[in-house]
Amino acid sequence: MTSMAGMTSAFARASTGSEPELNPTPKPIDIDIDIDNVTNFLNQPIAPLAQLVQSVKANQVSRFQAHETSVLQVQFSPDGNHLLTASSNGSVKLWDRLGQELVEFPHEDHIIWSANFSADGSQIITGAQDGVARLWDRSGQLLQEFTGHEDWVNTAIFSPNGDRILTASSDGTVRLWNLEGEQLLEIKHPDAVWTAAFSPDGEYIATGASDHLARLWDRQGKLLTELKGHRNWVRSIAFSPDGQYIATASSDRTAQLWDLEGKSIAQLAGHTGVVRAIRFSNDGKYIATASEDKTVRLWNLRGQQLARLDGHQDWAIGLGFSPNGRYLASAAADFTVRIWELNLGSNF
Repeated sequence: MTSMAGMTSAFARASTGSEPELNPTPKPIDIDIDIDNVTNFLNQPIAPLAQLVQSVKANQVSRFQAHETSVLQVQFSPDGNHLLTASSNGSVKLWDRLGQELVEFPHEDHIIWSANFSADGSQIITGAQDGVARLWDRSGQLLQEFTGHEDWVNTAIFSPNGDRILTASSDGTVRLWNLEGEQLLEIKHPDAVWTAAFSPDGEYIATGASDHLARLWDRQGKLLTELKGHRNWVRSIAFSPDGQYIATASSDRTAQLWDLEGKSIAQLAGHTGVVRAIRFSNDGKYIATASEDKTVRLWNLRGQQLARLDGHQDWAIGLGFSPNGRYLASAAADFTVRIWELNLGSNF
């Protein structure tokens, strides 16, 4: 078991350069929720887009303190009624959409790097510093533990149809499991694996590692291509909704867009800190990134910056779009979750 006192030093080996602590000294934060703007925001329709987005305007409509330490991940539930957060103090929480805490999932004092809903929203999978992934129901009942990794579980996700679990670990492996905890596949890497994602159809797996490479595999573990171009760790990876592109975020302070052959389509350059998270919008027409420079940024598929979202007082680490794509949640080392309303501008 790793104590809270050892968490800062543990995080240091997973980061680069002279950086602030993941868990800074707690400071008071005013809870500020604009209920009128948030109450019915999740299911509003989004306007159709032209081929390339030219601008997106983002306005913060909600902010709440989610944890007593850094918030590492945030995700909307598939029905849009809840938020899921994970933190560096061993806490995972389920919230209603107004920022009221509903359930806490106990993990002792391990950093929780990953927390994600199943596609139907009935279950939650978490990945922790103790090398274990855990399956929960929404009431907080532990259903299954996935053991076998020899180091941190940095990513734990469901397959699109919800019948498999994928885990990525600092032990250099990615593993596929059934829901009963039986390991079905192991994909070995030469170095720590920080991130992994399923393609929308569940047939392919993309991984990102500390050897600066992203890789594309088939579901049987056959390597299909390597995505070469980053100059530091690949921290986050995502498939486009149509499955035709892959986006990566890196400690080299850039993000990149790739085709499935491994060709770089665009570089998203502008962040001045490690890029921690990357997500496609739900229509696949633009990309959101979160960085240790405290900003969240939106980009079109040519790598042009559309918007810069300022407000976080420390590293921006996690991102999640609402089901309709109209809102974006960001999580940060300032202990907060912020929700941004996205209004689409004119298009090319």
